[in-house]
Amino acid sequence: MPGEELHEVGADGARRAKEWLEATTRVKASWTNLDPKWSRRMTFKWPAGKQTQFSLDLGGLLCGGDLDNDIFMAECKKYTSPGDQGTHYLSYLAKCYVILSEQPTAVEHFMWITWCPFNVSDWNKLLTEEWVRRAVEKHGADIFGDEFDPRDVDSHIDADIVRLVSERLWMIVLSEKQESLVITREHRALIQHHEVMGGVR
Repeated sequence: MPGEELHEVGADGARRAKEWLEATTRVKASWTNLDPKWSRRMTFKWPAGKQTQFSLDLGGLLCGGDLDNDIFMAECKKYTSPGDQGTHYLSYLAKCYVILSEQPTAVEHFMWITWCPFNVSDWNKLLTEEWVRRAVEKHGADIFGDEFDPRDVDSHIDADIVRLVSERLWMIVLSEKQESLVITREHRALIQHHEVMGGVR
């Protein structure tokens, strides 16, 4: 797929994921990395790699229950087939590790939102510490610099950060029909009005 078309698909995926999350009524506010005001808050630096910066697609605040006011960030993949999604997912996990290493309280939830399952033979492992560790090893040079030696991985990787990343991961798989199976905008407006008027304490 040409670069420009791929970019458009990515932007469309982020927009649609944002709309779906808002339609769950559990999102207080959300924004994409195309929003100039918020993009800087979703842009981070690789500590030691040749790549200087990276950004995530979507961010916001959750609401209600135990999730109230929690910050989430998400990467959205509007794929129609698995493609190279597994490679991108490992990169994402490494980025989550970097974010929590630099700013431990910055994000409570990391979401991977996709329209196509991937790595299905390892599906039950994708949110585990094992997979986070694999991602950090793969991108070790970007995180730890040229001195990173995969053979001595334990001296570099912070096991507590690996555990935190795995605990904060979400895997959300959408479909076009599922996107429409949510509360309507009209009903959502009624709920929001009720909350504003003090109906929810």
